[in-house]
Amino acid sequence: MVYVLAAIMWLVPQLGHIKAAEYAKLITFEARWYRVDPFDVVAIIQIESRWSTKKKSVTNDYGLMQVHVARRGSSRFLGRTKELFDPATNIREGVRIYTMWLNYHEKWCKPDSHDPIAHYKWGKYVKNDEHARRVRSLSSFLARKFRPKKPAVVAHGIVLR
Repeated sequence: MVYVLAAIMWLVPQLGHIKAAEYAKLITFEARWYRVDPFDVVAIIQIESRWSTKKKSVTNDYGLMQVHVARRGSSRFLGRTKELFDPATNIREGVRIYTMWLNYHEKWCKPDSHDPIAHYKWGKYVKNDEHARRVRSLSSFLARKFRPKKPAVVAHGIVLR
């Protein structure tokens, strides 16, 4: 959680330590629960909403992770969209949807046709890969910058990595 908190504070220092710690705790818990990289979740939030909990798009995307609500497909919050402005609900639902797209990517798409993150924005039919490249690039950068490096192992005076 400390590394996710550091990444959030680096991206949006104006959030403040208390709010950033709350988000880091939620992101870390959900990422572990669904077995996804927490830096992917941080990058999705940064690209989608710039950490605005009250953001609503013209295409019915709500909250931090811009969870899409429609009659077909993700109708789970139809009529209850105000719940998606709650960060805990939004992150939980966003990570659940992200995990679903990661799991179904291999079933629907040709290998190496596009990054699985692209499904988070486009759904089943990916129109372009630009959004996914931005998310993946930010996620990789944050992981390199904030994830701890593996300590070197010294065996018989030789440093092994």
